[in-house]
Amino acid sequence: MYERSAPRLLAFIRLRMGRTLRSKMESRDILQGTLMKSFQHLDDFKGSDTQSLGAWLARIAEREIADRVDFHQRQRRDAAREEPLDDGVPVPAPVKSALTQAILDEKARQLEAAIDTLSDAHREIILLRKFEELSFGEIARRLGKSEDACRMLLARAMVALTLAMNDRPTP
Repeated sequence: MYERSAPRLLAFIRLRMGRTLRSKMESRDILQGTLMKSFQHLDDFKGSDTQSLGAWLARIAEREIADRVDFHQRQRRDAAREEPLDDGVPVPAPVKSALTQAILDEKARQLEAAIDTLSDAHREIILLRKFEELSFGEIARRLGKSEDACRMLLARAMVALTLAMNDRPTP
């Protein structure tokens, strides 16, 4: 179950963290912490399918990221001593061939780079709808907007993402 969830969850974590935070923290450490906490609290999981598991893991990951950010802020780290982390190695996932793996890795890098170019609002709506798989009602409550406004925001975000994936400037 965790082996199937890990690649998608790692992608969610990397996107949620953003480029700046990824340079300060290891996204695979967040993934490991998330999976450990989920295993410890597996009795709290109330879903019955992969979608609800993914959403549950995403919520745990968000809390894990927030906890790590709080920790780093409390430590008042000396910025001159910080060194960026190399976080380009993906979590291994079962694939049919090395060529398939290379294609999947390249597509994941392209998607990550494209999402990094989006506005905060566009990135957030895509993460909430496509990765956390929240309903528009849940998204509306979380963002303090109407469901229709959230639908329109997602439509605009998907257009912006499509343009970014095609290396075209957004209008």
